[in-house]
Amino acid sequence: MREVQFKSFGIIEPLSTSQRPALPSNGTGRWAVWISAVLFAVLAGCATSQPKPAPAKPAPAKPAPGIAVLLSDRSPAIVGVQREIVKRYPQPIETYVLGENESLHRDVQKTIQSSDQPVVVAIGLPAARVARSLTGKKVIFCQVFTYEDEELVTAWMKGVSAIAPVREQFRTWKKLSPKLNTVGVITGKGMRGLMAEAQAAAKENRIKLIHVEVSSDKEYLYTYKRLTQQIQGLWVVPDHRVLSLNVIRDIMAHSVKEGKDVAVFTQELLSLGGLISAETSVADIAEQVLTRVRESEQSIDVTGAPIVPLTKAVIKINTVMAQRLNLRIAKSLQRMAYAP
Repeated sequence: MREVQFKSFGIIEPLSTSQRPALPSNGTGRWAVWISAVLFAVLAGCATSQPKPAPAKPAPAKPAPGIAVLLSDRSPAIVGVQREIVKRYPQPIETYVLGENESLHRDVQKTIQSSDQPVVVAIGLPAARVARSLTGKKVIFCQVFTYEDEELVTAWMKGVSAIAPVREQFRTWKKLSPKLNTVGVITGKGMRGLMAEAQAAAKENRIKLIHVEVSSDKEYLYTYKRLTQQIQGLWVVPDHRVLSLNVIRDIMAHSVKEGKDVAVFTQELLSLGGLISAETSVADIAEQVLTRVRESEQSIDVTGAPIVPLTKAVIKINTVMAQRLNLRIAKSLQRMAYAP
């Protein structure tokens, strides 16, 4: 049985003798004044006995929104970032994986579109491509090198750099190889943002940076061989559009033969003759992604620059190549020493 509660109202008490206005002896006007006085006293008693309204309860705090995380695949570089995001973000996270079957990508996109999560984190290029077709969402992408060529950046879609801090790379390289004055870098088209950052870092370390754009891996190798006489070192960046495994092997073999410094983007290439490698940190990527998420919570769009840089580089120095090139590893760099 449902319990019904009744509100209690004040009871009107009869006026005491001392409270009552004196009864008029005669006269209609006096009767009217007396009646008015009585009514005033009664109404005043009713007013004082009315219960006070209960104070309004404050509205419950709105919980912080969650995020949707879209993975291109289950490779370690992709999953590693996702795991670090999960460690650091206390709100609900919905995780989606595209996989290799592109026919299912549209279904994943529809599922994310219907999700209540306002922010989507896309990890890897395939995920960023799918997220680009979303509407009414804020998207933050990472692990995407060719964002300019893909035209990913909009007011509501921005990213985190896929390159270890360039300034730190060039500073360490110069300290290891003080006579390094001219460096070449070969990429596909549309790398204006990265090249601007690299030119500034090279200039800061008194290095001339020569940038050449190519359209294929074969053209990359041909261009590098032509550049060999002009440069002392090659900075290899992870541009999948113009790099293949076979060409990388040829580049490294030619560099060893010609005695060139080569800075690479992964420790695995040190065994092929790279002098120094600079890798990103999945923890750093996750931290920069979540910083963008938090900064954009109260905004319609993603706030800030199109791409924010990373803050940490994992650098290794190939001790075998350093010895071959007659380079001494300074004491401050010895923690980076690595024998492939």
